[in-house]
Amino acid sequence: MSDHKSFGTAFTLYRGGTSKALFFHETVLPTPGPQRDHLLKRIMGSPDPLQIDGMGGSRAVTSKVAIIMKSTREGIDVDYTFVQVGIADDKISYNGNCGNISAAVGPFAIDEGLVDFRPGVSIDAGARAQEVRIYNTGTKNTIVAQVPIDDSSAFQAEGSHAISGVPGTGSPILMDYRSSIGAILSRGILPTGKSIDIVNIQGKDIEITVCDVANPCVFVDAQDFDITGHESAADLTANMKWVEKCQELRGKVAVLLSWTKDWQHWDQISPFAPLPIFVTPPTNPSEGHVSARLFLDKMCHESMAGTGAVCTAACSRVSGTVVNRVIGKAADLHTLDIVHPIGVMSVCVQKEGNQGPDGLPTFRTLSFVRTARRIMDGTVYVPKEYSSTQAR
Repeated sequence: MSDHKSFGTAFTLYRGGTSKALFFHETVLPTPGPQRDHLLKRIMGSPDPLQIDGMGGSRAVTSKVAIIMKSTREGIDVDYTFVQVGIADDKISYNGNCGNISAAVGPFAIDEGLVDFRPGVSIDAGARAQEVRIYNTGTKNTIVAQVPIDDSSAFQAEGSHAISGVPGTGSPILMDYRSSIGAILSRGILPTGKSIDIVNIQGKDIEITVCDVANPCVFVDAQDFDITGHESAADLTANMKWVEKCQELRGKVAVLLSWTKDWQHWDQISPFAPLPIFVTPPTNPSEGHVSARLFLDKMCHESMAGTGAVCTAACSRVSGTVVNRVIGKAADLHTLDIVHPIGVMSVCVQKEGNQGPDGLPTFRTLSFVRTARRIMDGTVYVPKEYSSTQAR
């Protein structure tokens, strides 16, 4: 029974990869603007470090929202807006993407009847799949999902594919990001035009690579930040000196990209982009090709963001970049295995050649496999005062 003093909104809770998000049909929310911001933050329980009075789980990987609508764009099935909701702060961001949550968009669209059938390709021999073409409104790029389906043409969640960070197994969803070069800045893979830039962090010159594929990321050799790059996520999050240096790095890269003139306030303006990723060779070469730790919203990501993995893979194929230096001969392989705090994430990456207008690579394949699962459908309630924000 609903509370007559509360205002309810229909939602679906999905796990996509190693993240979770509330999925909403675009029509049930207010139009974009302060009212939508206010409602989504209240639904998640922000700002509050525990998000105790909302649906957020006090982690960046669970404080996420996906807004979906049938697309009117030619050749596109659905429009998808990814929302990262701040936890302890009052921030909300619509201008990026989450590769893990993207993996649940196709299943949601199929099961909600938003897409017409288009045959897809399954990595499991003999299995059926449906192709779903997704337009991400934040990055203004298209993602192509190959979604397993059952005999009734519904999403087939069950399968034998395992991914690090998620107990059990599921069906493999192939996510192709080859069209996401220049995702935010529209300046190609290297938005500064250089494979290496220098920034001064706490009095020390640091070599970095800024790469804009799927999400803008800044790559740093872990040793240059006085870490090994093999620490647990909890240990790095508790390392306040490292956190402060990451915040300074983000701010100074924002200045480099002409996003701001005052690096010291960038973390308050945008706590999410650019994403710092610290790379180093793995302790055991048999585990993978590169070890990586990603910084997001004042903490180390517990695993690896899907968009961060795609950006790492793309960057690894550009000669002279921080990632390319670390992986060495692995740059000639068709898969990049990224060791993160709780496992390994693999990205299929094949170059077309140095065919872009800037002479840098374009890609035949830039994809990874995730699993997804619908956890629940229902109505989420907020105090009745929020009824003034109800959908149009």
